[in-house]
Amino acid sequence: MTRIGISITKTTLFRDSTQDFSNVYYYDGLLGAPSESDANTLIDQVADREKLKHGTHVTFKRGRLWVQTGDKATTVMISQKNLSGTGAGTPESGMDRERAFLFRLRAGVDSRGNPVYLRKWFHWGSYPSGVAGSTGINQNTTGFTQAQRDALVGHINSIGSIGSGATLGTLVSKNGRTTSAGFNWESHKYLEHRQMGDMWRAS
Repeated sequence: MTRIGISITKTTLFRDSTQDFSNVYYYDGLLGAPSESDANTLIDQVADREKLKHGTHVTFKRGRLWVQTGDKATTVMISQKNLSGTGAGTPESGMDRERAFLFRLRAGVDSRGNPVYLRKWFHWGSYPSGVAGSTGINQNTTGFTQAQRDALVGHINSIGSIGSGATLGTLVSKNGRTTSAGFNWESHKYLEHRQMGDMWRAS
């Protein structure tokens, strides 16, 4: 089985400049490395799913797919392609660009028997369909209802697998840790803060 990594890079206006940001996904279970054509199809598939969640202020820039071996000497880039288009959602005017939706998926236990989770962060900048935002949620004085959290999970389920046939992959961690059977995505109750820009980091 082959594990691949897919990175989808976007841009958005942030602090008087255009800021790149990316989401990276790892999938396992492919029957061999995909061809460049198959890789391009998988990149487009993930980008199209992301576009349904991001706001129109987010522009899609670049997609990359590589074979993930855990060793730089044997990791192979299969495709790098330019992307176009924007997200489909209405930008939320009261949402700081560094507010992020947080999800987790149970991925077994560690050596001490404690649960391990696969976590994914998304700077969507808009609320997906079926989830109404509010001033309280934007300001973190209140959180999502359980019904809203369930709706958010419905939106994130689409990234759990990609492709079909020989190019079917299931989401895993970077090192290949698989998710636990029978466990579903959980949506965090609150919007979180996750750094987007690099300003002052090197000072």
